[in-house]
Amino acid sequence: MLIQELTVLNELGIHARVASRLVRCANNFKSSVIAKKGGKEYDLKNVIGIMTLNAKCGESVTIEFDGEDEKEAAEAVKDLFEIKFGEK
Repeated sequence: MLIQELTVLNELGIHARVASRLVRCANNFKSSVIAKKGGKEYDLKNVIGIMTLNAKCGESVTIEFDGEDEKEAAEAVKDLFEIKFGEK
C-alpha cells in the first residue's frame, strides 16, 4: 500500500469536471484508490464518491493506493494534482 498526501491546487477545487478526470485516471489501474478527508473515505473510481469529497483549493487529501499497479496509479494521480487537473 502506498499513501500520499496531496494538496488541491486549482482555484475551483474538486468539482464535476475534475471528478470526471480523477475517475478516468483511477479506472486505468487495477489498484484500489481511496481518498481520505475529515475522517471519511471516498472511492476515486466513483464520481459520486469524489464529488462528496468536496475538497477546496489549498486543502490536503490523503490518498491510499493498494494493488499490483499501485506505484503507477500513485504517480498518475499525483501528476493530475500537480498540473491542477488541467485548470488554473
